Amino acid sequence: MPLDASRIKAILFDYGNTLIPFARPQMDACDNALREAMERHLGPVDRDRLRELRDADRLAPFKNGYRENDLTQIVTALVRRLFHRDPTPEQTAVLLRARYEAVVAAIEAPPYAAGVLAELGKHYRLALVSNYPDGKAIRASLQRTGLARSFESVVISGEVGFVKPHPRPFEVCLEQLGLPPSEAVYVGDNWLADVQGAKQIGLHMIWTRQYEAVDNFDAKTGDQQPDLTIRHLTELTSVFESKPGQTGSS
Repeated sequence: MPLDASRIKAILFDYGNTLIPFARPQMDACDNALREAMERHLGPVDRDRLRELRDADRLAPFKNGYRENDLTQIVTALVRRLFHRDPTPEQTAVLLRARYEAVVAAIEAPPYAAGVLAELGKHYRLALVSNYPDGKAIRASLQRTGLARSFESVVISGEVGFVKPHPRPFEVCLEQLGLPPSEAVYVGDNWLADVQGAKQIGLHMIWTRQYEAVDNFDAKTGDQQPDLTIRHLTELTSVFESKPGQTGSS
């Protein structure tokens, strides 16, 4: 069934690989910053082993009831596995800071993103629902890229305790907007977290294929389908060219 944009009052966005690229190059930049901090304060690090452990960390919530990772526990576990000892509180703080700074520095918004959001924001309420354990880093990156001003609500998994596709991040956002899911659409790239998560709570769903996600998860028999698929973020200005409550021109 085609998406009826005239019924939509709010557009909710995923962040990484939807509004901004966040794939292997950005992940490697963050992991390299963490490795450099470890080598300064703890000792030599096996790069391949670190990548293996970090990739496992990223997938862990999807094997643990969609509970988001705890940042301090992640860092502590990494040090234990790589150095066979616990980090001191000071070392933990240094590593957490290195992670935070690397994430903020790695995130760059494409030049058209702010314009697309500004155009959509003329007629629709906008919000962000993102999977990431460090809410402060995501909020700082939104300020740095200038995208923060576009969003009425920002919900990050690290601040609510669960990752998409768990319904809680979506529910928190809709509660903040005061809207039922039938009056909102979610735009995201990840088949499991975004498509299945949004559809199971009753949101309309637009699947974006602009970026190649690292962990996209394969479709399974019985999965729900998106209402619309796009190849580039800029297509949204055409999808939502009519105002809420109006039908588009034929």
